[in-house]
Amino acid sequence: MEEYYKSLEDVINCISNSKEYKKCIELKMLMKDNSTITELVKKIKDTQKKYIKSNYDSSIKKELDSYKKELESIPIYSIYSQNLEVVNEKIEYVKDYLNNYFNKLLNE
Repeated sequence: MEEYYKSLEDVINCISNSKEYKKCIELKMLMKDNSTITELVKKIKDTQKKYIKSNYDSSIKKELDSYKKELESIPIYSIYSQNLEVVNEKIEYVKDYLNNYFNKLLNE
């Protein structure tokens, strides 16, 4: 079992040592002190809740989209978002690979 943990640890280290992951951590620390970003994120979360409770009212959706567009126009957030997407793709790749492997193993 120790061998499995070591292999899993290697995969985790590969992702957490990637430049994209490190950039995400760095930018996240910078963004937490940015009141514009934190306020927009809060507005987005609140508006998402409101949107769902409203049974997906189109006027609230426009408001939500407006906040998201404003957030994405902030360069530091945009760079963070791009790097986070790469990190999530790596995680998804590992997950898909394992699922496919075990699916083939168990179904063949």
